[in-house]
Amino acid sequence: MFFLLKYGALCEPSEEVETELELVSKFVMETKIHGDPVHYGRALAMQGETCHRLGRFESAIRSHMKLKEVYDVDKHSALVVASYASDRCAQNFGCTANCYMRLGQVDKALEIADHIEYIIMPKMDPKNVHNSAVMVFPIIWILKDNGMVERSMNILENFVQKPFDEFFGEDGSTPFLPAFKPFKILLEIASVMEGDMESFEDDYLDWALDLMNMKHNPNTDAGIGFFGRGPMSASAETCLRLSKLTEDPEKERKYLENCSKLVQLTISGCDGTGGSAINHTALAQIKPVSNELQEVLKEEGKGLAY
Repeated sequence: MFFLLKYGALCEPSEEVETELELVSKFVMETKIHGDPVHYGRALAMQGETCHRLGRFESAIRSHMKLKEVYDVDKHSALVVASYASDRCAQNFGCTANCYMRLGQVDKALEIADHIEYIIMPKMDPKNVHNSAVMVFPIIWILKDNGMVERSMNILENFVQKPFDEFFGEDGSTPFLPAFKPFKILLEIASVMEGDMESFEDDYLDWALDLMNMKHNPNTDAGIGFFGRGPMSASAETCLRLSKLTEDPEKERKYLENCSKLVQLTISGCDGTGGSAINHTALAQIKPVSNELQEVLKEEGKGLAY
């Protein structure tokens, strides 16, 4: 049904949002009647995810509160994975943390981040890297934005990068693979700039000079961005940060030029252009980069197209 909805086979575009919400609501009601906490929990998580994506954050949180009443990670996680390939119930915690951030309730978002890192993640199968990425991608940016860059970096390394390297290796693949390097680079550079690390790899300096290292398929970028931010958003911030560190005027100009292009690509994929729903969380991540870039260009008179 959701496939048909996506391709306009069920209703007019103007009715798509309400039709989607109605379908999810019916899924919740049917699974509640059925009485299986695995499928009822999954339905509530889908409802929360849908409301978050549509900017209905209070409704998403209400769905999550109901989910918490029926879902027990110890009892249900393996059963959810068996039915849905990953723990869609547990993944809704990160989605809810993003909802709290959009409502300005930072303390509640940080509480969920603690719960994900210390309670849920140790009980997840480390081989299911896709599941782990969905779990932690929302909270690494929440933590970073609240002064915990080193913690974000360690979460990414311990729950995503190391397990991927161990169980899949260089030839492995996951839909989130395009984000691994951009996220790692940004967090390491931010950690150095905030005094948590002494240095980052010199290769990052040249990597960020080549725009092709950082451009991604817009659909891939937007898909990853649903969980917090996409790789192009992270790389845009990397370029902006490196422009402050270099003493070479030509490199500074190139970093700012790349940042400008990546900002434009990122915003066009999450600001509702073309009639798609606004990705409020991804937009909230790229807007500060965009605003700071505009100030830098104005003050230094770089004359870049922006």
